[in-house]
Amino acid sequence: MRYKHLSGVASLALVCGATPVMAQTAPAVDAAEGVTEDNPIVVFGRGETRQVQTVTAIDIKAATPGTSPLKVLEKLPSVSVQSANALGTNEWSTRFSVRSFSQNQLGFTLDGVPLGDMSYGNFNGLHISRAIASENIGSSTLAQGSGALDTPSSSNLGGTVQFFSQTPTDDFGVDTQASYGSENAYRLFGRVNTGDLGGGVKAYVSGSWLDAPKWKGEGKQQAWSVNSKIVVPLGTSAKLTAFANYSDFKDDDYMDMSPALVKKYGWNWDYIRNDYKTALAIAKNLQSDLVNYSKYCENYAGYDQTICADDTYYNGYGLRKDFLAGASLTTDLAPGLSLRVSPYYHHNKGIGTWWTPYTPTPGGAALSIRATSYKIARGGLTGALTYKIAKNEIELGGWYESNKYTTARNFFGLADSTTSSIDNREWPEGSFYLQYKYNFKITTGQFFIQDTFQATDNLKINAGFKGLSVIVDNKYDPASQSTAAARDTSGRLKARDLFLPQAGVNYTFNSAVEAFVSYAENMRAFTTEPFMTNQAGFQAIKNTIKPETSKTIEGGFRFHLDHFEGSIAGYHVKFENRLLSVQPCAIIVGCATILSNVGSVTTNGVELAGTYHLTRALSLYGSYSYTDARYDDDVLSGTLYHTKDKQVATVPAHLANAEVSYDDGVISARVGANYQSKRYYTYTNDASVAGRVLVDLSLGYKFDAADGPLKNLEIQGNVTNLFDKKYIATLGENGLASTDPSGTLQSMLVGAPRQASITLRKRF
Repeated sequence: MRYKHLSGVASLALVCGATPVMAQTAPAVDAAEGVTEDNPIVVFGRGETRQVQTVTAIDIKAATPGTSPLKVLEKLPSVSVQSANALGTNEWSTRFSVRSFSQNQLGFTLDGVPLGDMSYGNFNGLHISRAIASENIGSSTLAQGSGALDTPSSSNLGGTVQFFSQTPTDDFGVDTQASYGSENAYRLFGRVNTGDLGGGVKAYVSGSWLDAPKWKGEGKQQAWSVNSKIVVPLGTSAKLTAFANYSDFKDDDYMDMSPALVKKYGWNWDYIRNDYKTALAIAKNLQSDLVNYSKYCENYAGYDQTICADDTYYNGYGLRKDFLAGASLTTDLAPGLSLRVSPYYHHNKGIGTWWTPYTPTPGGAALSIRATSYKIARGGLTGALTYKIAKNEIELGGWYESNKYTTARNFFGLADSTTSSIDNREWPEGSFYLQYKYNFKITTGQFFIQDTFQATDNLKINAGFKGLSVIVDNKYDPASQSTAAARDTSGRLKARDLFLPQAGVNYTFNSAVEAFVSYAENMRAFTTEPFMTNQAGFQAIKNTIKPETSKTIEGGFRFHLDHFEGSIAGYHVKFENRLLSVQPCAIIVGCATILSNVGSVTTNGVELAGTYHLTRALSLYGSYSYTDARYDDDVLSGTLYHTKDKQVATVPAHLANAEVSYDDGVISARVGANYQSKRYYTYTNDASVAGRVLVDLSLGYKFDAADGPLKNLEIQGNVTNLFDKKYIATLGENGLASTDPSGTLQSMLVGAPRQASITLRKRF
């Protein structure tokens, strides 16, 4: 829609990195094994001083092939995942939040390599769905409250998610997989493990292809990738690990909706990509009356309802290509002294398009294509020195990144014809208007020091702090604006705090019960958003705006009984200097909309989760979380909006999961239900969307053959949204509103209906 910050970033990812020595170590789990007490779906962080859970490769394998690793984390406490497609891979719609913090306020890494905040128009990273094929992920670890001090992230106000790739196998093998499902979607995956090539050197290389038509409207998601990883022992005290991944991603978007549009057209309303003639007619009618465009409605052939301006558009898609490379060297320097050094590099090129009816092509069609383009070239280094002496483990390390990022908005012309002259997920060429172009240089530096002290066999204490400094330099391209007042947002913003402390305690009462408590302070550095304004707006904020900060305290108990693993935790978070684009004066005075600090948020919550093994093959899993997140202040934006004590928009107060899993090594089955309570989508809480329960089903069979074509053959069926629930998934992709009494805010996306697939796997 016309408010949409279309930032499709077509990405081609080649990731080279290695699993570094981390404070949180991912469990080694073979996805080919069944679910047992010794090989669980969810691993609760035994011995951790923070709230930590790990989802293993078993869970990823049970999901529909190609499902985003983020969606698999949905079963963990306080995690909310929203998407317009069943796989959770449509990046315009996918949103991931934890404890009321949104995706761009969290931290993400892959084998220690920073992925940025994984937002749609990402300026400092890439989405995990493009960074690595889901089949190559060994585990995913979530820290709901605060990540470890060594986590390389400048956005983790809230928790962090660490993804770990699988390790190459010791034996040679070929894994193949083919899936087919609803809407004639199909996915292919293959991986070759070299086995031990001598001296412990081993590697794998894999490839994947996805062709998934949209569940409504026209268009599809297409993606292919190549992943590789190698492990090289260097003598007896050192090891080099590296991975390399490439991704080419093309994605047609779904139509942004409002409650009013759902009521008028139904749940299946979408872009009219199959009807260019009507799209042209809508544009011509709108342009004939731009003053009253919002009231302009017309009857068009083939449609039962009159279509008004902004009710639909022709199309919008994103293209993304990424190259990400890195390596990690770990070595013992002396008894008790070890070193890790992990360099990486990332290159991204992407574009997001939208057929706008507001800007006709000069001498051409009534439509043109508005495209927001992106380029990222970033390189960095993480590292740590660890010294173990007596009962202490002392770590000193840091992170440095230099990032050159360019974003521009161009308008591309369309020929005056009955069909769109640019289509089929192409890279447009021949811009007739450059609206803006920004060139950023972002320099990030972080250091940390911490000590883990094993005071007694039962008591562990860790404490330390980190310092973070992010400098954002912007050079605006003056050729992209005709007036000096609008173009000069060149300048520098700094976000710096050299003392962000963190401390935690873990006490083990016995082998069955442990307690933990922790405290952490974090800061989210400035993004490129403050520069996306005019000169007056930038000058007004550049010396007064403050970075967002948080203070988190949490504590709880973990239980490790014979047939039960679980945890219960409570937390309190103070989130300060919240940033929001507002008009910071009364309407009668009039002033530019700028990014401003608008107060704080107080969040309190409770989290419960546990797995009970009835037998070695049959287990029950459940989780529940209650989140009370409320604004502490009213907000002035043209008028004074009473947001104090209102619930934070988009955040459900209640989340619950229940799952039954069975796996005896031959037959596997899983039924899972996810509940989410209602969510407000306005800051004053005057408008909301209803809660929902979604049920997913998975059934699998492993052929028990000693030899022949059935050896190592598996078949698996998946059904998502089993009962075909109609619901609103994503909220706020075009931003939120202070109030929406008429239900016309066009900033939400419908969730996918029931989708089914069948998969064959064969290992050679």
